[in-house]
Amino acid sequence: MVDESQVLQARLRRFLRPRVTAKALARQIDCDPRTAQNILAGHWPSARHWLNIVQAFGKDVTEAVFHPDDAAARLEQEVQALERQLAEKRALAAEVARTTPRPSRAVAASDHRPSR
Repeated sequence: MVDESQVLQARLRRFLRPRVTAKALARQIDCDPRTAQNILAGHWPSARHWLNIVQAFGKDVTEAVFHPDDAAARLEQEVQALERQLAEKRALAAEVARTTPRPSRAVAASDHRPSR
């Protein structure tokens, strides 16, 4: 049987490692660098440090550690919404480009000549 505390430690490590260095984590959660290194290595933080981690990283860290399936589903929904917004912006940009007259080369060149 897998020890649940080891699963939680591994999830916390996987969440923190790509986001923060030990030095930065130490500053964010008000601990010494060695403590931050231990947390990044997979040791569970003390209650005070855990509270500071939650304050620093918000809902994302609690979801990643305790409810990773919910976090993955929420993030997938956010990605889909952003992709829809991007497609709308690209369509709008294409429409603007089609309907905006382009200046002739002679006019464009004269706009860039220094005035005397």
